[in-house]
Amino acid sequence: MPPAVPPVQYTTASDGVRIAYISVGEGAPLVFASNIFGDATRYLSENGHVRQVTDRLARLGWRVIRYDHRGMGASDRDVDDVGLEARVRDLSAVVGHLGLDHFALGAVDIGAATAIAYVVEYPAVVSRLALVSPWASGERYLQLPALRAAYSAQASGEREWRLFANILGSVASGFKDPDFVRTGTEFFLRTTSPAALSAFNAANAGIDITNLLPRVAAPTLVTHEPGFQFGSFELCQEVAAGIRLAEFVMIGEDSIAGRQHEETLAVLDSFLRGGTGTGSAPPEPATDADGLTPREVQVLRHIAAGATNKEIAGTLSLAVSTVERHLVNLYTKIGARRRADAIAYALRHGFDDSAR
Repeated sequence: MPPAVPPVQYTTASDGVRIAYISVGEGAPLVFASNIFGDATRYLSENGHVRQVTDRLARLGWRVIRYDHRGMGASDRDVDDVGLEARVRDLSAVVGHLGLDHFALGAVDIGAATAIAYVVEYPAVVSRLALVSPWASGERYLQLPALRAAYSAQASGEREWRLFANILGSVASGFKDPDFVRTGTEFFLRTTSPAALSAFNAANAGIDITNLLPRVAAPTLVTHEPGFQFGSFELCQEVAAGIRLAEFVMIGEDSIAGRQHEETLAVLDSFLRGGTGTGSAPPEPATDADGLTPREVQVLRHIAAGATNKEIAGTLSLAVSTVERHLVNLYTKIGARRRADAIAYALRHGFDDSAR
């Protein structure tokens, strides 16, 4: 059976803004920094992925805390400050109100910036940090093609506002899910206004947490989901590369950022409980100056020899998905953006001697 629907509760941030939150399940606390439109309201409106993911994590033994950031959902909407520091105050208010002194912290998309800023400010209380489709630069994030296409239709009139909500839902679903668009449009119209969304995105554009990444001390999982329309491999990779204890994992098209996916939840659950994001053994020790493991060096040698991912998988007796994950990790470590960059790196460092 799914967990009982929780009541909305309130706390007050240090600047007097009321923040709505819910708590689902029992066990070790897992707090999610709120994404756009508000996670608590998403859950209570039965918004697909938030309700599914929260309930599944609760069944796995977590106490999942979701809240609405200021300006949207059931939290105070008439606010002047929706910037990053204010969003950290919202998260801090919920954590303080619940008396949490040690907890896992998760975040999706825009909420990831809040989570990173929070863990830098309060490093002692976060045991592990899980970031789904994060980014460090709001300006670059808002230039993603899907977001530019969606926000190009934003308008202030009632008729245009509903049209924009439809377009946003269509882009978010990859134009594949009419039911998601229909329910998402109604949810969207209930949770925000043209002025509130404009102010929120203006604040997003000014966020740049690149300098905070090296200061994240908690073990961190960064995931990229190709099926999430508002995500970016490059932006996720930059976050993972900037955090010293980060593990970067690629996950299939159906994702925690988009739709419920058992593999994604298993990865998240395993990592937050102290395992690795791949659910495998702990990482091998680094043997290369750039931190490459012996297995990553093997994969790199095969890449330099011109082998495909499928050929590498066959030679090393690995799944193709495992090879792809090794590639993501080594690309991050050596700063490669494409296969040609990895080959050039291999040539420069003497890894081109036909993997033996």
